Formats: sequence, C-alpha cells, structure tokens
Amino acid sequence: MTSDLFIKSLPAVIKQLIAREAAENRRSVNQEAIALLEEALMQRIESHHLRRKSTLAALEDYAAAAARRPGDPIADDMGTPASAY
Repeated sequence: MTSDLFIKSLPAVIKQLIAREAAENRRSVNQEAIALLEEALMQRIESHHLRRKSTLAALEDYAAAAARRPGDPIADDMGTPASAY
C-alpha cells in the first residue's frame, strides 16, 4: 500500500541534507526521504526492542536477587514464602 506524504514547513537545512544524500546515493529526493524514514523507523524498532529486552532482563535479575533474600517483600509478592529460604 502506498500513500502520499506531504511535509509542511520542512526546514531548509533538512531539505538540503536530504538532497545531498539523494545525490550521493543516486536517488530522487523522494526516494532518499523514504529510505531515511525507513532507516529511522528500523532504528527506533531495534532501540525499543533492546530497551524493552534490557528492562525486562533488569527486572528479572532484580526479582531473582529478591528471591534469594529472606523476608524481602518482592520475594513474598512473587508467591514464594520467605520461610522457604
């Protein structure tokens, strides 16, 4: 599916940079803008995935450490009785 995208009030410096990149990559300005948007979106997706993964890993590490400490309220909330340690 394709659709038109219009960008209002594009700063001149951004337009110049896109035009320069387009010339270097032998693309039209529109093709280059699409390529740059795709790259930015991929980086955002990867960054979000890594951030989410590292956040989850940090929480799991914290929970595991809490499970090793008797009487820790986190361990108690996880359903493991503190007396089991």
